[in-house]
Amino acid sequence: MVWFYGSTGIEHQTTGHGSWFWSVNLCLIIKTSRPYVLDHKSLVTSHETVVQVEIGVAKPPSKPSLLNLSVEEENLAAIPFAVLERRVGKRVGKIELKGTKILPDGTEMRVVWQVQGNNDLGLPTEQDLDIFVALGVLTFRSNFAKTVSFTGREIAKILDIGTVHGKFYQRLKMAMDRFIPLRFRALAENERQEEVKWLNVFQEASFSLDRTTGRCTGSVTWTDKLIQSMDSGFFRLMDAGRYMELDGITAKHLYRFLAVAFEKTDLVIIDARKLSTEHLGILTPPKYLSRLMQTLEPAFDQLIRIQILGSYHVVSAEGWRIALHRHPFYVPERKTLMIQAATRDPEVSRAYCQNMLQRGGISAKVASAYCEAACSQMDFHAIERAGQLLQQLEEEDVMPHVAASIIRRALELGASGFEGRDLLDWCEIALNVCRQKKRSGQLLKNAGGFLIKIIKDESSRRRLVSEETENALRESFRRREQAAERQKDEFEERNSILEYESFREQMAQTLFNELPETRKAALRREKTATLREQERFLRLSVEMQEREVELLALQDIARREVAPFEKWRLRRQAQQAILPFQTPSGDAAEAVIR
Repeated sequence: MVWFYGSTGIEHQTTGHGSWFWSVNLCLIIKTSRPYVLDHKSLVTSHETVVQVEIGVAKPPSKPSLLNLSVEEENLAAIPFAVLERRVGKRVGKIELKGTKILPDGTEMRVVWQVQGNNDLGLPTEQDLDIFVALGVLTFRSNFAKTVSFTGREIAKILDIGTVHGKFYQRLKMAMDRFIPLRFRALAENERQEEVKWLNVFQEASFSLDRTTGRCTGSVTWTDKLIQSMDSGFFRLMDAGRYMELDGITAKHLYRFLAVAFEKTDLVIIDARKLSTEHLGILTPPKYLSRLMQTLEPAFDQLIRIQILGSYHVVSAEGWRIALHRHPFYVPERKTLMIQAATRDPEVSRAYCQNMLQRGGISAKVASAYCEAACSQMDFHAIERAGQLLQQLEEEDVMPHVAASIIRRALELGASGFEGRDLLDWCEIALNVCRQKKRSGQLLKNAGGFLIKIIKDESSRRRLVSEETENALRESFRRREQAAERQKDEFEERNSILEYESFREQMAQTLFNELPETRKAALRREKTATLREQERFLRLSVEMQEREVELLALQDIARREVAPFEKWRLRRQAQQAILPFQTPSGDAAEAVIR
């Protein structure tokens, strides 16, 4: 049964922040219960007004998981297509705003973005944008699949909603109804509207709820152009876990903008009006900066709280220019992907394998138990293979419960062990033989029975599968496993190199800081003399010259004083080797004794 319901809501904004008043020698003290204390905002009477927000010391956050990354096409990510929910009552079906478009060659072009939504329901709202981000998470997990299937509970888990009930399904159905007609286009200065085609975000979207079982399922299909663009690397990544902590559409649009902007620079200086209209969806900003800052401040403070934004400044009140400084602990999600992809995140592997087993018909509880027991990359590879074979057996007309019992037997024996691997080998051998017979034109009246006979009946195997075919297929399976193992080793080596480079830089900085001032000065003079021979260096500002001199000095120290990579790796391997044998102390030892 398909549900068609509507939902309404009101945007919540953070309270407790002072308003902005322009006067002489005024100092506002702002109190907050958050871990980031806004120490002061000082306003001075000059054309270059500077407002500074300082943050308190905080511990670095835990490393973000690839499991929470949400993907979105890069040009679409630049458009604040969701609107305030109170505007939906006015049935805003389209918006038009200026912005930037990324061309296929990577260059940028100024355009006018036009966005159209459902004529009756209007454009997506803040709650719809949350679901859109959740769909981006599922798209990333499915390796940028064009069609992404989902369940209501999957979406609710990403949204951090504990209890799934009727209102949530109403909200989900309303979002699907708004997503289906959503489309956009970019108009350049020399283009006419009738010459530019509209581009839909989704080619197809569906949603259904079985009231008997209470199971909610759905799917979305991205349009060809969007998925091709993302496959080509034109996508934006965002941490869905951080995003879901934000309250209010302004803060969420700001994070969507900064997730891209902070990849290129750690300091964004921008006109507050441009930020509001082009990136935050505030199409008609107030006439006064002080009034606009009352809207932007809560969003800035929220991003400080989740460690995206480190501080913000009003650089020029007259020019409406503000500066946004990246938080020192924030690592852009694209960089997180490059670093953590070097060694595949076990959490991502576990979730992916569990999802494959569930799609084949194995219950979530049983699938979770199998995946929790996996600890090595080869274990995950074996479980992933089992999930693929389960789905392939069902596609070849094997009864789902029979296919599931065979795969469960292999997993119980140990999918990466000898007996479990042997059973999976015979499943794959049977599938290969069956497909070969179909390709050669042979008619199989009961393909499912034929497969089960090869897998379970040892006496019939040699009659149906020659020894030569069996050996050739097994050899190909082992080569595939060896290739996966080599890839894992290459990933680990790359990750070790990146870790060593970080260690090398930190050690060089430490050694430089410990040098006497006379030695530092001599080293700086030496490097300055070297760099002054380059004409490029003379054209740099004094600040940039000092920075280059220091970097060259650090490189020299790292080359002379820091251990080479092979020695560092040997020490690291020794440390890893002794970890299992280290004796717990203190509270840990007492816990072991008890």
